[in-house]
Amino acid sequence: MADTIEKKLGKPVGDRRIGKAVMGTLFVVLLGSGGMAVGYLLANGGAGRQQGVEKPELVAKDDGKIAVTLSDLKGDKRTPNFSESAFKATYYPIDGPFTSNLKNSNNFAQLSISIATYYDERVLENIKEHETAIRSAILMTLAEQESATLSTHQGKEMLQGLLTSSINKVLEEKTGFGGVNNVYFTSFVVQ
Repeated sequence: MADTIEKKLGKPVGDRRIGKAVMGTLFVVLLGSGGMAVGYLLANGGAGRQQGVEKPELVAKDDGKIAVTLSDLKGDKRTPNFSESAFKATYYPIDGPFTSNLKNSNNFAQLSISIATYYDERVLENIKEHETAIRSAILMTLAEQESATLSTHQGKEMLQGLLTSSINKVLEEKTGFGGVNNVYFTSFVVQ
């Protein structure tokens, strides 16, 4: 019977099935690739948003720009490749103290901070724009600390690192770039 169909159509029936399968597979691959491209653009803020938006640059002490990749610095002065003496620090004090109960105790901590960056003014603009989200992240981080830990010098240094990371996380989520290199305490009370 297959021979009869092949003679009437002039082509073997199996070739048509293979052709349809190849065309279907090609269609699915092209459709999937297009979907991945659209997903990538949406996840990265679209092609238009990325054009013209430059990330902040490090500022040298002599007011020149220094080209360092984010992989070299990672927004944190504790990175081994970072030479703090080559950069100009800019400090931004966050207005008002932070007060929070401490984990597993009746104690509370009250602190005031100043944020340091070695990047240009765009980081400070991002901090000002997202200060509410930054304040929330700081309070949530502070609430997770224990009184005994914060009573030591090492505990305070650890908190500095946690706050730096928390602030950078907020800025990365909101702007795509952290840029905070350290947090300094301007007052610190645990009771």
